[in-house]
Amino acid sequence: MNEIILRTNKGEYNPGENIYGVVYLNICNPTAGRGVRLKFEGLESITYSCSGNADHEGPVLSDSKYYIDAKDVTLYICEETEVVGIGAYCFPFKVSLLSEIPGSFSSENGTGNGKWQASVHYWLKAELIGAESISTVQFLVVNHPLPSFLLPSDPPMAVDCRIEVSHFLFLKKSMHVTAKLTKQVWQSGDVAKLRIIITNNTDVNVSRITIKLCRELILVKRGIVIPCYDPNVTVDEENDRTYIRPKGADPEVVWENTIAACSQDVLNKGLDNIRIPLRNEQEIPIESSVAGSHIQCYYYVDISVTLQNNQEGNLTVPIYCLIHAKNTEFLAWKPPSWVYETEVIMGKSIFSVSQSVLRSEAFSDIPRFQALSHIDD
Repeated sequence: MNEIILRTNKGEYNPGENIYGVVYLNICNPTAGRGVRLKFEGLESITYSCSGNADHEGPVLSDSKYYIDAKDVTLYICEETEVVGIGAYCFPFKVSLLSEIPGSFSSENGTGNGKWQASVHYWLKAELIGAESISTVQFLVVNHPLPSFLLPSDPPMAVDCRIEVSHFLFLKKSMHVTAKLTKQVWQSGDVAKLRIIITNNTDVNVSRITIKLCRELILVKRGIVIPCYDPNVTVDEENDRTYIRPKGADPEVVWENTIAACSQDVLNKGLDNIRIPLRNEQEIPIESSVAGSHIQCYYYVDISVTLQNNQEGNLTVPIYCLIHAKNTEFLAWKPPSWVYETEVIMGKSIFSVSQSVLRSEAFSDIPRFQALSHIDD
C-alpha cells in the first residue's frame, strides 16, 4: 500500500521558532502522483449558540482568523509527464512560525443552549500531487508565550497584602501575607506549586486559608448582534464587538481547597509547597492560556486568609503562562522500518532546506538523519 507520513523535529513549539521536518513517501504500487505538496495553516475559530426567549430563537455567533495560510507549496515535482516511481523517499522542509501568534487551544460545550466551540489549531498537510487521496495531516502544538514584560529567567512575581487588626483603643497591629508561585511557566496537566508566607504581628490567629484556581474565558466576535437575550453575551457598540462569556459572567472556579485542620503555629507562618492540580477531576489537562483575536483564556490563584475575628485578607496571584499539555500523539509515534531506507529528495520551494541544514542538529531527532554540524537559525 502506498503511504505518506509527516514528521517534524518536535511536537511543541514556541512562537517565532523554526519547524524542521520531512515528508516520507513509500510508493509500492504504480500511481499517478507527480510530486509532493505541503500546506501549513493556523486557524483561530469560535462558534456560540445564543439562548433566545419565547419569541426569538437565539442566533449562532461565529468568527475566525487565519494566522498561517500557506497552501499549495510544491516541495517536489517530477519532470513534465513523469510520475513518482516505485520506491521510498523523504522530502525535507523548514517552515517558520510568526513571533506574535496565539498558543494552541481547544474547548467546547456540545449540549443545550449555550453550545459553543473555541479553538486555535496549527497543522501541516502533505499530499501526493496527482493522487491527492494519498495525504496526511500532523497537528502542531504552539505554546502560549509569556507576556512581553516578563522573561523566563525572571523570578516569580510575589503578591502581598496587609491586614490591620485593632489593638486596644487606638492602636493597630499588622499581619503581612505574601504569596507566589514557584516558577513562571506551567504546563497543563502538571501540578503548580504555591508558597504563602505570613508574618503575624497581631494577637489574633489565622483560622483558615482558602485557595482557588480561577479561570476567565472570553470569546470575541467582530460586529454586534442586536437584540440579544443571552445573559452571557454583551455588546460593545463603540468598538463594534460582541463579548461572550460561555461559562457565565463570574470567573469559573476550577479547583478549590480550604486549609484549617492544622496547628495555629503552621497557619500563622503560612504554607509552603501547596499543590494545585492543573487537570480536572477526570485527570484530563485543563485548557491552556491563550490571548488571541477571538479567544482569551487566563488563570489566576485567588487566596483568602481568614482570621479568628473574621477579618480577611485577599490576594490574587496571576498565572501568566499555562502552556498546552504535552503532545502525546507526537510522542507515541513509532516510525515504520522503511523510513530508514528512504532516498532524500531536495526540493526548490520556499519550504526547502539546504544540505548544511539537513546535516545539522535541526534534523537529528528525525528518523533517517543524524547531526554532522551546528546551525543557529
